[in-house]
Amino acid sequence: MRNCILMRKSTPSCLWLILFISLNMSCGKNFLEVKSDRSFTTPSKISDFQALMDNMILMNYGAPNEMLLIGGEEFYITSEIWMGFPAAYNGLPQKNAYLWAEDIYEREKGVDWNKAYERILYCNLVLDGLSNMSPEQQEQSEFDEVKGIAHFHRAWNYYVLAQAFCKPYEESSSVFDLGLPLRIEPDVTLTLPRSSLRDLYGLIIQDLEESKELLSSRPLVKLRPSKGAALAMLSKVMMTMGRYEEARSYGYLSLEEQDSLVDFNTLDAEEIFPFSFDHGESNPEIIFYTITNFISIMDDRRMHINDELLHLYAEDDLRPALYFMEGSAGNLHFKDINAATWAYFCGLSTPEVILLVAEAEVRLNNIQTGLNLIDKLLAHRYKEGNIPIYTENLVKKAILEMLFEERRRELAFRGVRWEDLRRLNKEQDFQKTLSREIDAQTHILTPNSPRYVLPIPDVVIELSGIEQNKR
Repeated sequence: MRNCILMRKSTPSCLWLILFISLNMSCGKNFLEVKSDRSFTTPSKISDFQALMDNMILMNYGAPNEMLLIGGEEFYITSEIWMGFPAAYNGLPQKNAYLWAEDIYEREKGVDWNKAYERILYCNLVLDGLSNMSPEQQEQSEFDEVKGIAHFHRAWNYYVLAQAFCKPYEESSSVFDLGLPLRIEPDVTLTLPRSSLRDLYGLIIQDLEESKELLSSRPLVKLRPSKGAALAMLSKVMMTMGRYEEARSYGYLSLEEQDSLVDFNTLDAEEIFPFSFDHGESNPEIIFYTITNFISIMDDRRMHINDELLHLYAEDDLRPALYFMEGSAGNLHFKDINAATWAYFCGLSTPEVILLVAEAEVRLNNIQTGLNLIDKLLAHRYKEGNIPIYTENLVKKAILEMLFEERRRELAFRGVRWEDLRRLNKEQDFQKTLSREIDAQTHILTPNSPRYVLPIPDVVIELSGIEQNKR
């Protein structure tokens, strides 16, 4: 069927989604591309909505960070691998993203865009359904929990989309810079323009503020967000926006909820994954667990760790032995001990929050306080008795550079490096030019290049008429 079926606005939103999914998106080109082979019934109880949010295949697997990981500077592939990499099964966008090409998708589907908006759709369904309920007193905590989860997931997915498809946040231009279509209700037939970047971040913050008041401190599993996760995300968002005092405040509040660190001296580097594949339950550092799909251009037969990243690790640093291993092609590749599988962990952890707070402290001229936080982390990452000592005698710029290097070491292959490059390129002292060479041709990504903003998938532009990003 070539034409999509449009539902009337009077159709109940829960029923709308059921029909929407059961049609299996027969129009074939809808930008959400929601697909399912399961039967659905109309959600009518709090437990029904909780079940939607607990669908880990939808909400926790396939995190929409694929292009952020590919675009970062943490790995390389050889010309032979790139030239022979198959274009099918999302291979073409991966090849193009690796070279920061002008046209990423070439009419292929945008997996990250589709996945994020699919999750947002489910969040809107849940929030819409809950808005029509009046819970009994004994149901209030259960009601609050699922509502907080939906607000968190919506914020988290909009944030990731912003790092891919919007300019880095600048307060002075945020009212003019383009955001995203802000879908806050389950009727996807509504045609929405792109918001301003300020409104997009405003919605993200509003959702996270709501979720931190509703979520429990100790969720049943780490596949569910917690109050600490909402606070950690607020710290992350504020850092991205350059609001350092708020980044510090939210970060400390998150650490009050969870500040566990693992002493890497206690882990066995001979184990491929020292933690079990139990969605973060055996890893005390994980606050919220979510992983990407398997990214074929970054698999253990193709990837080589960037030499510059490898050289950042000192001899007594325990992380290289735990993070990297030799592949079947004689290459050195990344093994994600946080994911405990061959996908990539893109969730939230205690070390990231510590590094956020440390940076905020240094930027606010509380140098020693920031260094003390770094020392706390490094005490769990180096061989006993060989922990490096940093003093506040260094100039602020040098301390920040050290801190950014520590982010690269600790947070490798989470998509965070792409976020950092975008925000740090706004400061002349920390700008960096990236390059990749394929078939004797060097491809360059300059600081503040428009190619730090991905093009919106072609089909989305055609169906919605929203403005495309300039590349």
